[in-house]
Amino acid sequence: MKIRLFLIVLIPVFLVTSTFGIYFFEYILPGNGESAYSSVFNSLWWTVVTFTTVGYGDMSPVTIPGQIFTFFVMAAGLINFSIVVSLVTDKFQQFRSGRDRGLDFLKIKGHVLICSDNPTWMQDILTQNQKYVKEDRVVLISPFAEHPLLATSYKKLKWVSGDSFDLNVLRKAAAAKAKIAYVFFKDNSYALMTVLQLETLSDGKIVTQAQYVGREFRNYFEDVGCDHALDPYDLYVPLMLSAFHSQGAPAWINKVIHRSEGHRIATRKTEAEQIGKSWLEIIKTQKQNHGIMPLAVVINEVVLVNPEASFEIPKESLIMQLEPPQSRPRGDLEKDAIDIIGMDEIGIDGHILISSDNQVFINRCLLEMSQRNQPEKIVVLTDIPILDEIPVNLDVEWIEGDSNSEISFLEARSTEAKVALIDHADDGQNLMAVLRLEQATDGEVFTIATYHKEDFDQQLFKVGCDFCLDPEELIAPILSQSALNPGLGTLIEEIILEESTTQSLYVRQLNQEWETDSWLSTILNLKQKEEELPVGLIRSQTHKLLVNPHPELQVKPGDRLVYIAPVSISAQQNGDVFDPFEDSDSIAVEVKPSAEAEKLFRTGLMLFKKEEDYEEAYSCFHQAAILHHTRAKYNLGLMNFNGKGVPKNLDESYHWFREAAKYGSENARKALKSTRALRSITTNTVGREIPEFDTELIGRMTEDQLFWFASAVVAMVMADEHIDLHERSFLHSAIRLVEDKRKIQELEEFILRWQTPPIGAMEFSTKDRDHMLESLLNIATVDRDFDEREEKLLREIAGL
Repeated sequence: MKIRLFLIVLIPVFLVTSTFGIYFFEYILPGNGESAYSSVFNSLWWTVVTFTTVGYGDMSPVTIPGQIFTFFVMAAGLINFSIVVSLVTDKFQQFRSGRDRGLDFLKIKGHVLICSDNPTWMQDILTQNQKYVKEDRVVLISPFAEHPLLATSYKKLKWVSGDSFDLNVLRKAAAAKAKIAYVFFKDNSYALMTVLQLETLSDGKIVTQAQYVGREFRNYFEDVGCDHALDPYDLYVPLMLSAFHSQGAPAWINKVIHRSEGHRIATRKTEAEQIGKSWLEIIKTQKQNHGIMPLAVVINEVVLVNPEASFEIPKESLIMQLEPPQSRPRGDLEKDAIDIIGMDEIGIDGHILISSDNQVFINRCLLEMSQRNQPEKIVVLTDIPILDEIPVNLDVEWIEGDSNSEISFLEARSTEAKVALIDHADDGQNLMAVLRLEQATDGEVFTIATYHKEDFDQQLFKVGCDFCLDPEELIAPILSQSALNPGLGTLIEEIILEESTTQSLYVRQLNQEWETDSWLSTILNLKQKEEELPVGLIRSQTHKLLVNPHPELQVKPGDRLVYIAPVSISAQQNGDVFDPFEDSDSIAVEVKPSAEAEKLFRTGLMLFKKEEDYEEAYSCFHQAAILHHTRAKYNLGLMNFNGKGVPKNLDESYHWFREAAKYGSENARKALKSTRALRSITTNTVGREIPEFDTELIGRMTEDQLFWFASAVVAMVMADEHIDLHERSFLHSAIRLVEDKRKIQELEEFILRWQTPPIGAMEFSTKDRDHMLESLLNIATVDRDFDEREEKLLREIAGL
């Protein structure tokens, strides 16, 4: 008010008084017609120059009254000008202080609001909204006393300090005129109240996108009018499971979420010529003519993912579609295929290990596995007490202790795990867990981990991690794209979450009976016959991904399809067209071999049994195996194991047993587990301490007694049908006791077939028998699980 009064009243009065004063004293009073002040304008010019202390010197008073008057004008002008400068500076400082402290009322419209108490989350959202950042149409709302992004390149963005659920704070941020609002607070109730106030203030016109933790809050956000809300655990936990259930699915999701390689999902208005056409016709036209892959239809904010082939497109609907980049308008060709991670082989047998200090993560993993009816045993390694409710359809073993120590991993039988899910708050803990697991299993366990620091995934890959993801990297792209493409967030959640009523994303391999066909024909045939919608392709030889293939690209046997399908339909696949082993790489029945493969197999059998020409037999089996003959693969495993026709090679044996197990050989499945243990005995014990038996006792035994004792050790280890790291070391020590190669081969055969060798009577002194029973008891209890089978066997041995 003071500055306005001064500027409006006092300065004009001063200027008028000074102008007419000098005009009077220099022109009118002396009557000098040639005076420089002969006009009012010239007098005003002199007044302004004097007032601003510029003093050009082009005009100066010559009369004594004029000079005396000038003394007063100069003094008053200096004082007045100083006051003006001081007031303006003070006001500017107040303005800057208010802006820097987030206290100003902003004048802006059509902007983006970001409401959060998490600066990192704010940056992630800003990265996805660079258009608004460049146009300076972003306003941050934060409870902090200073700019939340002061230490970043976003420090000049507009912001308001205070609680975002406070109406006065929202008015300062011009929330009623905002276009989009992103909301996330550590306390879900803050986020919920903020969304409610935003929807109320804008009459529902603002597009609200929120993040929360806890499934029970989902309905609450829907009730207050939130356009899209998501829980990060609903995204990254299913994606972690998909990393080994449907290898390649997370890579496809990642590429379309982050718009990598130019691919993007967009929501478009239905064109006039599309109305009334069937969904199958839309797919054919869009893919054939434009390379676009339709995914879903949006009707009155309801998203129909992968409708039935006969579904007719209604008026006023939207189509969500996967659009190719401008550089390849009809889709990906072979040269456009991209490398993906997480395609390493996964063991057929073994349990699933969860190592985490995050109770929400563990609980969500178990819930997700329960929905999938996970058949494998699940071992949870954590420092959190056992959960009150564990799904009854899961076989869960809970080990409470340090979730990342070497001792804990031994207790969790980590060397027998086929998959490990790792999630700790500290990235260093995740790194150590992956490193220990990879070293303990020689890289055989498929490790899946989370990380939080930027580029930390590179560190995880260096130590052998098979698949990793940053949960926060998923949220910002989905929320941002969902704000611009109605229904996109729902689409992504629908195909990631595997629930009984939804469509989900799957990956599975085409068998050798698949006839090579174009990508467009593949789409149309599978959509029409199976209600499945192929959206991507993984090449069998290179493991490279084509996100949205070209219509004319050839689909070959052995390739993996990425496709969307109803959960129930996918579960009922009978394998007539595909090998339905996208989850565990195994199928229920053996694949029928071709006539050529069967002929080679029979020839190999004849050479092996009648002529004992092992080398030629091996060659025939190998050719048949290449043609996908399951029993030929199993025989190759046996011949490599026994050293028939080729030098003994447990690694090669393991490979062929694994290949046979993939295609349904039950014998191969059993042999695979044993071969893995034997490989570990010969390769993993180097440089490690191997448990030794009583040297005096061993020294007193005869060769027959040593073989009997070694057989008893093998029987005790095999009794409970699993082999942990310590038990492998006992097996190694037992086999070393025997010198006869034939007897060693005999013991290895029992291990291979997962059988216990027969234990007959053997003469020992009472003292030696007691020592042996004590050793066998140690073996039985080394895994801290002395079950009834081991107890029964120990009693039988003691009674001999």
